[in-house]
Amino acid sequence: MNIYLKYLLGAGAAGLIYKFLLNKKAALENLKVSSIDVYIDKEKTQAAYYLKLFYNLKLGLFNQEKVAINIKSIEATFYLNGIKFATLNNNINTFIPANTTKEINLGASINSGNVIASILDIISEASANITVTGSLLTDLGLITFKETKLV
Repeated sequence: MNIYLKYLLGAGAAGLIYKFLLNKKAALENLKVSSIDVYIDKEKTQAAYYLKLFYNLKLGLFNQEKVAINIKSIEATFYLNGIKFATLNNNINTFIPANTTKEINLGASINSGNVIASILDIISEASANITVTGSLLTDLGLITFKETKLV
């Protein structure tokens, strides 16, 4: 095989790898949290006689790029009317294909005593701001997010 052909093939392979990594970087930078929802699992909470509050985080992620992203873990902190009441650390190992929206459902629980003051605040104001801040660990790095929802 001609030496120039070997260099040409090597340069072509390096160019393809470089383009792939640029697309992965763009996917990491452009992954969007398209929706966020936090809700209480009433059945589990009732089964625990309200001593524990079971809740679920539904996180919608939109990958608008041409390459897939692997999500390895999520860390999230929940604030109810500005008061921190729960944290979530979960290894999820999920795959988000290119040009796709995917919902991730995560469950967790906290002792009810941690949220009694916040519940009284909700009752007095008849509404609540739930803010979720966190990060997603992907195959290429860390993505942070912050979303607020009025309930």
